[in-house]
Amino acid sequence: MQSMPLPNEVSDGAPGPHGRIDWEAFYRDYRKPGYVPGFEIVTKLGGGMFGHVYKARKESIGKDYAIKFLKVDDEAVRDAVARELEAVRLFAQIDHPNLVSIEDMGEVDGIPYLVMSYAGQETLKKRLEQGLMPREEALRCFVQAARGLQALHERSLVHFDVKPANVFLKGDIARVGDFGLSKLVTESRNSLSFGRGTPYYMAPEMLQRRGDHKSDIYSLGVMLYECLCGDVPFKGDSEWEVLKKHEQETPKFPDHVGAEDRRVILCCMAKDPDHRYDSVATMLRELEAPVALGDSVRLRHPAPSRPTPGLPIAPMPLPSFTDARPALGEGPGPSGRDPKDSPHGFPWRESEDRRGVLAWFVRLLLSLAEIVTHLVLLPVRLLSGAAGKGALWVLKLPFRIIQFAAHVVGYSVVAALVLLAIVAILAVVGAL
Repeated sequence: MQSMPLPNEVSDGAPGPHGRIDWEAFYRDYRKPGYVPGFEIVTKLGGGMFGHVYKARKESIGKDYAIKFLKVDDEAVRDAVARELEAVRLFAQIDHPNLVSIEDMGEVDGIPYLVMSYAGQETLKKRLEQGLMPREEALRCFVQAARGLQALHERSLVHFDVKPANVFLKGDIARVGDFGLSKLVTESRNSLSFGRGTPYYMAPEMLQRRGDHKSDIYSLGVMLYECLCGDVPFKGDSEWEVLKKHEQETPKFPDHVGAEDRRVILCCMAKDPDHRYDSVATMLRELEAPVALGDSVRLRHPAPSRPTPGLPIAPMPLPSFTDARPALGEGPGPSGRDPKDSPHGFPWRESEDRRGVLAWFVRLLLSLAEIVTHLVLLPVRLLSGAAGKGALWVLKLPFRIIQFAAHVVGYSVVAALVLLAIVAILAVVGAL
């Protein structure tokens, strides 16, 4: 903790003494430049279960960031959160284009805060509220969010609050934010009512506090359902009614959702975590979406189909892309590529058939040159062939003589042995 000349108490992320929580001072002073050292808070972006988020500009370089002030209302909870904030350092080490990066953390007026990269004010939730998204657009956003979540899981980190409100859209890029805060506040408050995720997206096992990375996969399935169907799969008059439906009911799909998409969603939302995908990467491969960074998301539009009663939950392969260029070694072309899909100048592109008098004249000249070349080289080839075969015959002659002599000697020895055996037998018979 560092002492500042301001009435605020700011930490550098290290454990230390904490000041009294003063939300009145916060609301009175947060607009003042330097309230958070080095930043000027511009406007409020939103708020939720875990805190209030503000857009802030770094004074030294003029770059925008997002600052989240964690919602703590007493010193005991604040101190517990401060201890758990050490875990945020693990999340801060991740640099992924589909994650909202954590840049810094501290404390002001007794309130812990996190400084994050600014990912825009648009969220997937706001986009869904505008109406049903086209399937390609919905899957593009979903796949990017899933890849960000995959980056967390690869480092044994779990989000625990996957939902459209935590997917930020900026241009064509979707980023997952608020990762780690759910578990952070859960562990600090030691209460089921905090940090367990939003009931509409929460996996059934979370009620028994048994969540892991497969709980995130369940939430991904709910989010994919909402992206394709326009609403969440389960609703109710109370939170517990929604949670019970997550435990007992199977989602119902509109007619326009294809059977392949429904299989992916149902596998993600399996009640038993063991029946879900093992990883986000497995789910992406099932969608036939790119898993590696830098791949473009180009998904085909499947034919609509009606819901099938008793649809199996087990994952099944989906149709492949139709508009994506095949990889090297694939496709109908003789060299592994379809020449029609190959760019100009690449070696596997077939030459186009040129027509016209000039093209005919050029082809005639090339044909004549080829014929003359063959005629000139014909005597040389005949002579070299004869000479080569003759020299080879001369070299083989001694070995062939030796081989013939060996055969003669061998046959003579065998004949002598046979004759000797016959004589011996006749002598024995005569003696008897």
